[in-house]
Amino acid sequence: MVVRALAVLLTLALPAGAWELTVAFTNDLHVALERLPQIAPLLARADLVLDAGDAWEDLYRLTGLREALAMAGRMGELGYAAMVLGNHEMYLGSALREVISAAPFPVLATNLEGALPTEKYLLLTIGGLRVLVLGFLWEEYPWSLWPGLRMRDPISAAEEVLAEAPAHDLLIFLGHMHLERAERIARAFPDCDLFLLGHDHLWLEAPVWVGGVPIVEAGHRAGAVGLVTLSDEGLSYRLVRTEGPAPLPSFLIPALAALAALLLLR
Repeated sequence: MVVRALAVLLTLALPAGAWELTVAFTNDLHVALERLPQIAPLLARADLVLDAGDAWEDLYRLTGLREALAMAGRMGELGYAAMVLGNHEMYLGSALREVISAAPFPVLATNLEGALPTEKYLLLTIGGLRVLVLGFLWEEYPWSLWPGLRMRDPISAAEEVLAEAPAHDLLIFLGHMHLERAERIARAFPDCDLFLLGHDHLWLEAPVWVGGVPIVEAGHRAGAVGLVTLSDEGLSYRLVRTEGPAPLPSFLIPALAALAALLLLR
């Protein structure tokens, strides 16, 4: 395995006492079923496995319900505890309800209202730590397919959820949006311990810090796994790249998107 790792160690205001929690995360998997065996050993190292959206659909390969169900099932086998809804999940149309219901873990959409079986938050207890996870998406999704949904401002939605959520020791945000929008949310919630991001396909070798909030993102199509260890001593982060078929180059995506659109219109 080819590993490119950068460790960052900084002290954060976290729960008192000796403790440690390792989080593995992915984002923008885009039904990369063929690459999951490469990331499985990395996910197995973690206490908590999360995904930052766009796992179940790849418009450029014209995937559909069958592939989405297969991906959700495989993610369950790999130990994912939750994911945030991404804009590509929305391209599944009405079939998305079936996939969310079949997924063996909750799909978070804190700032989305409507008839989808998503959750506002997830509370887990891991090694005695109470971990609260929220998930946000932005407006880059096919509104015409979802006239009954309403996107709320992530900050106001989070404020309402946090006011009612159970007591917790750690707060983790999942976001599927551009980096600058995640930075806006992070500025509003300085008590957030970790912000896992997807959408831009960024290979972040080190966190983007917004005050004391670290934002991290791990490429796309299972080309890497982000490993974050939170502890009483601080935070360490590694972007671990994997072997296997190369992820689709980002510069090809606009051309393939246009081609897919033409095929769908024929």
